Amino acid sequence: MCLEALLASHVGILGRLKVCTNPSCGAAFYDLSRNSTRVWHDMKTCGNTMNLRASRARRRSTTQLRQTTAGTEPSPGPPH
Repeated sequence: MCLEALLASHVGILGRLKVCTNPSCGAAFYDLSRNSTRVWHDMKTCGNTMNLRASRARRRSTTQLRQTTAGTEPSPGPPH
């Protein structure tokens, strides 16, 4: 990875070399997207996993907020 970073720096494309934001992955990849905004090396493996986790977290927080505003204690969600 060091050699690739050095070459990318020399050519001027270092900003497109990225590391996958999935904590359990960490793969390095070259971002070919038009506006250089990719955050996962592969949507099928890391992107879907991270989006599902974020969706479940939002759903849990919304459910807990509704329960606390209704005056009940939030119940623990199903195990994942």
